[in-house]
Amino acid sequence: MRVNTARVLMILIVSHLGLCASGWAQDEKSATGLLRDFYDKGFKFTSTDQRFSLRINGAVQLRYTFMDYDETIVGNESNYSNFYMRRARLYFRGHTLDPRLTYFIHLQLEPSRSVNSHDLWVEYTFTDWLRLGAGRMKIAYGLEFLNSGLGLSFVDRSVFSGETDIDRNTGDGPVYPGGGTERFALTWVADTGYATGGMNLYRSQGIQLRGHRGSPTSPTFEYQLGLWNGRSTLGFSNTSDDHLLAARVGYHPWGWIDWILQGDGDPSPSFQLSFIASAYTSSSNEKGLSEGGYNLAFMSCYRGFSADFEWGIESFNFDKYEKDFDRTGWRLQLGYFVVPQTLEVVARHAEIERINNPTYERSIDSGLGVVQLSADSMPAIGLEKRISEISIGAAWYVHTWHRNKLQIDFSRLVREFAADPNAVIDGVPTPISKAPNQEDYRIRLLAQVVF
Repeated sequence: MRVNTARVLMILIVSHLGLCASGWAQDEKSATGLLRDFYDKGFKFTSTDQRFSLRINGAVQLRYTFMDYDETIVGNESNYSNFYMRRARLYFRGHTLDPRLTYFIHLQLEPSRSVNSHDLWVEYTFTDWLRLGAGRMKIAYGLEFLNSGLGLSFVDRSVFSGETDIDRNTGDGPVYPGGGTERFALTWVADTGYATGGMNLYRSQGIQLRGHRGSPTSPTFEYQLGLWNGRSTLGFSNTSDDHLLAARVGYHPWGWIDWILQGDGDPSPSFQLSFIASAYTSSSNEKGLSEGGYNLAFMSCYRGFSADFEWGIESFNFDKYEKDFDRTGWRLQLGYFVVPQTLEVVARHAEIERINNPTYERSIDSGLGVVQLSADSMPAIGLEKRISEISIGAAWYVHTWHRNKLQIDFSRLVREFAADPNAVIDGVPTPISKAPNQEDYRIRLLAQVVF
């Protein structure tokens, strides 16, 4: 959704003035409604009667990426070097009239000089177990994508979620992993309706019930249950009467672990462990497609050490094909603060099979496509089997954990291929042999400031 920056700022100013006027009109003599402003991890404005509150935050991430490409893949003949303003964001959150009626506005300032409203959310808390929200938000599903982009221990998320940097360029720049297959991005869906991006549902518009009870030192249970327009639909209208239903539950037996932030920068004095399970189902009458998925994750932390694991599977059932098309992925991430709250070292392995048991026919029918190899390679066509990542990195936190920081990471990205001895192309038997692995190497540096 594109919005006018000046209009957004004007609305906020008018709302701010209305807040003040409301408080002053309530009781001029006792001044119970006067506005107080101060800094508390953001610029905060609160009426003294506590009926209104607004906190404003900003964040900027500047990133450098260098990719040493495998030149055997068509489109990867040149290496990649890029400075990129990955995130430049404004956050507005608070409550109005009643502390139980909260709002959250999240604006992304795009490099193309536009403003993208990522999240627009209003929620009312009836009880700890029943909170009803509506608007646009991340679909509550899985773990890594729900981690804040400002709270990652690596420069960015793993290939499990579809993060590679390269696919951020949708114009003339390179598209990872190259070779002619459908895009592999944070979120992407082929024309057939088959998802070829990361193992997450991204954002949509809808409603959600959620509940949370517990504390950092006592057993905690949480749940989210939402009805949404669909995977990655953002602000777009629903094309039919179909919707996506997503459910997520989490149990933290020895105390709540805040999954918004990665790592154990606020060291846990005792061992903590969390279990999270998610599921979703969706359909499209327009494409003759139904889909569903499951995700399992766990987190643990103890005295600066952290670990999290995530596994997911998605299944796509096209009406015109007898068999389903499945895809799976998993990741494991470890971190340790060698200097408490200051210097963290991290390592991870992640992989995704964008289509299980690939053949030429299934790759074409699903919409994933096949890989074109360079002219001097044998064979000329590759069938993608798996994309994997091994990364190591370090983060230096300045003053406050996950606010101001410097990060670096190194990655080896590998795409493996499969053989199809029974392939038939344009009616002609054309056996496809297994191509050599595609190996790409990446280094990234990031500077982040949050205010």
